[in-house]
Amino acid sequence: MLDPRSALQQRPSIEQISAQYAQMQQRLRDLLDHLVGPLKWAVSAPESRVDCSEFAGADAESRVLESWRGAQPITDADWPVAVSIVRSITAEYGFGEPEIIINRTRDHEITGNDAYGAVYTFGTAGTTILTLTTGCHLPSALKS
Repeated sequence: MLDPRSALQQRPSIEQISAQYAQMQQRLRDLLDHLVGPLKWAVSAPESRVDCSEFAGADAESRVLESWRGAQPITDADWPVAVSIVRSITAEYGFGEPEIIINRTRDHEITGNDAYGAVYTFGTAGTTILTLTTGCHLPSALKS
């Protein structure tokens, strides 16, 4: 078993992983907009930092990236297409199979995780949401 600092050294820096996930979110928004939209995406919450309790004292960071809200909901008929898009793109970035949180008429939500502890949430009801929280990563200045 690796000590926490060694485990963090083997992960991308917080800056690298945040940029990768931001790219993933952009690809998701673009393709969803094109295939099940238009959704008219806008930032609903700015980026923020979160505690890294699993790596306490290791100077690791976790971030909630900009959260996005689409002004339009995705129809029940288009929801399976949207899930397929999310499943496909997030898998390219190392996320596992999405887990269904809510699946009822005009109200759907899925979530997915990656090996670093990142989690996204994608859902639709009155609007459409896309959020992502990174796992714990070291800032590039602290990586050797």
